[in-house]
Amino acid sequence: MHRELHQVYVNGDMVIVQLALQGTHDGPLQAGDGIIAPTGNRMDAPCCDVFQLRDGRIERFDCYPSGTVILAQLGVLGALDAAITRS
Repeated sequence: MHRELHQVYVNGDMVIVQLALQGTHDGPLQAGDGIIAPTGNRMDAPCCDVFQLRDGRIERFDCYPSGTVILAQLGVLGALDAAITRS
């Protein structure tokens, strides 16, 4: 997985990063209550990361990937239920 940074915004102790998640789906992907087997498809999806700092250290980190874009690029969005193997 590669993270291509597009824009960084800083407001006090809050850092927001606009980026793209890029890579090839060559391993199992946890999805809800199951696993999506590797599809071999490439993905390049928008994402937003939010860092909350305290005293110069990361106190909280939240990542907001565009799940529908990722699932569509992996080729499983139309048949998501069939793509998930439940444990």
